[in-house]
Amino acid sequence: MKKIVLATIVGLSLFALTACSSSGSNKGTTNVVTMKGDTIEEVDVYAEAAKFPSTGANQLIQNLTFSKIFEKEFGKKVSSSDVQEQYDNQKAQYGTSWDTYLSQQGYTEASYKESLRLQMLEQYAIDQEISATEYSDAKLKSAWANYYPTVDTYVVSSTTKDDVQKAHDQAISDFSSFKKDQDSKGTEVKFDTSNTTIPSDVQTAATKLSNGKSSDIITSTDQSTGATTYYFVYMIDNPGKGSDYKKYTTQLKNYVKTQKEKDQTFTASVFKKYLLKYNVIVKDQNFNNIFSNYLSNTSSSSN
Repeated sequence: MKKIVLATIVGLSLFALTACSSSGSNKGTTNVVTMKGDTIEEVDVYAEAAKFPSTGANQLIQNLTFSKIFEKEFGKKVSSSDVQEQYDNQKAQYGTSWDTYLSQQGYTEASYKESLRLQMLEQYAIDQEISATEYSDAKLKSAWANYYPTVDTYVVSSTTKDDVQKAHDQAISDFSSFKKDQDSKGTEVKFDTSNTTIPSDVQTAATKLSNGKSSDIITSTDQSTGATTYYFVYMIDNPGKGSDYKKYTTQLKNYVKTQKEKDQTFTASVFKKYLLKYNVIVKDQNFNNIFSNYLSNTSSSSN
């Protein structure tokens, strides 16, 4: 899901907005962005800044723009109960520290729900585009080359290599004890290649195992944090891939969806599509590059 980026400084950007409105050629101009059937004015940006004090002006204007577009396109597809469910799920993860988290991030309950709603609308737009363009037989057949069906495994992991080595050795020397230990720890995992929690190198090693076999110790490094985790996989049931991709149409669609949601080029193209559809024009020159992540030549005007 596309996350709303939090900026650390809002003052300078809003100062630029104020300066623009009071400068010569732009004096009296209140439109910051125009689009088909709607506008974003300076007063809208200031109102948004009051609700989201930790978010920079560039991001505020982006959020306002996409909110207006996606509310028109998909507003009826995301209900208040959908937003509340997402909110409750995230609140439960933080427990008693939830209010502290909201405060630290510059949110109130209402503003956080507003952010969630925008994220859900954006996600809906992306998923609609995936469904419309990426599920043809040709594309599913192409995805089949990189897809592997569900396997049933024990996946043992630890940040300490010795812990994983001990489990590995136990699986070979005393499987019944290994099984008992791992069942108590809940390490049995069924997954296919659409899984986003098991590292790809661990998945690759698993698909090469036949039933009752163990992998070597796998060292996996998280690309975002640099943290190293050690894994070992014991294969309970590997059904094999076969050659008929149509048997796995539903799974392949889920795999394609997962891959496209992570594809920044694809997601940017979705936002570009709607920016063009709504003829979004940035009127304030201080912000004429705010859509550069989506458009190579975003239209802008100072008139």
